[in-house]
Amino acid sequence: MHAYVDETGNTGARLLDEAQPLFITAALLTRSDFDVRFGDEMRAIARGIGAEEIHAAVLGVGRLDEIAPEILKVLRRAGPAFAIARVEKRYVIATKVFDTIFDAFENKAVPWHVYNIPPLRMVMVFKVAHILDEDSAETFMAALMEPNDQKAWAKMADFSRALIPRVALIPDERSRRVVGEALQWAADNPEALDFVHNDKVGRKSHLPNLIGFGNLLNAIETRSVLWNRPVDVIRHDRQEEFAAGLKFWHKMYSNAREDVVEMPFSGRMVLRRVFGSRLEISTAKDSAGIQMIDVILWLFSRAQREELPPRCQAILDYVYSRGHLDDFSYAAAADRTERTIEEIYAEPLQPGALEGALEFQAEIEERRQASMAEYALLNTANG
Repeated sequence: MHAYVDETGNTGARLLDEAQPLFITAALLTRSDFDVRFGDEMRAIARGIGAEEIHAAVLGVGRLDEIAPEILKVLRRAGPAFAIARVEKRYVIATKVFDTIFDAFENKAVPWHVYNIPPLRMVMVFKVAHILDEDSAETFMAALMEPNDQKAWAKMADFSRALIPRVALIPDERSRRVVGEALQWAADNPEALDFVHNDKVGRKSHLPNLIGFGNLLNAIETRSVLWNRPVDVIRHDRQEEFAAGLKFWHKMYSNAREDVVEMPFSGRMVLRRVFGSRLEISTAKDSAGIQMIDVILWLFSRAQREELPPRCQAILDYVYSRGHLDDFSYAAAADRTERTIEEIYAEPLQPGALEGALEFQAEIEERRQASMAEYALLNTANG
């Protein structure tokens, strides 16, 4: 099985760019080598409109619409599947804030269940997102991108302190207390939070590009299982800024243990994806498959904001009929969380469940207080 990957919407650490709120990466998935089978045909289509290669942004919607029937004919003969990973950048910031500040293992002021029970975590993510403003979000991203430990800790402390007055905007008193205590503890002890990366690859792992790539690998793995074919090659359009990161994350996922990991309160997962595959960084000029996914990705991105001509829309309709969309966004998260909570409330409360939950909560609070006291004592001892 072969995968041809392209991406759009890269703004680096500038996640609040109003002109590009989304990062999108997509893959054309074929049972054989698309470049070998259809390279000549794709070159012939390009020559027919006086171009050396098919590059959607250069051709524009008008010229692309001229050759859309020929492109669709090639697609139908190839019989591919498609994977699209859509990442909302503002949602990335909200989840990164929560994972950085509210990890109960690192932030001793956070109750264990707030971070580790998925429905509770997701509800709290939305409450924290509600109090984020652009200034605080920019300070937070600056802290994540800072390679110097001391400077990064100072920026994270500034972010936490700046957000504390906005906690009053959270509607319920219990959440205000949890969020306020977490932010205060982070402001006082930023060195306890594991977010500083001295290397570029580590810092770029915070960005939408690597989030989207990880989600795309998951979709490629799913198709590999459905087709019962191992992934041979993943051919990715050249991305100079992120090539090292893509190679690192591909190596990490493809060489992860194949064991099933039991996640607390959230089922099971396997970390290994696309085992045995090669990641090749190529160019559209050298890969007909990358040209094809460039067209699909460009049309998909354009369709987010305007209506396409019928022949271009026909390409997307074909993609939708054979595709998988992973949507990392507020809307998708809200839908998942709402469905999970509805399922929980649909089940009757078992006898003794409330009493057991209250005991568990008291246990968590006891451990939380002990952890904060222990960390304070260690800090005092270390001067």
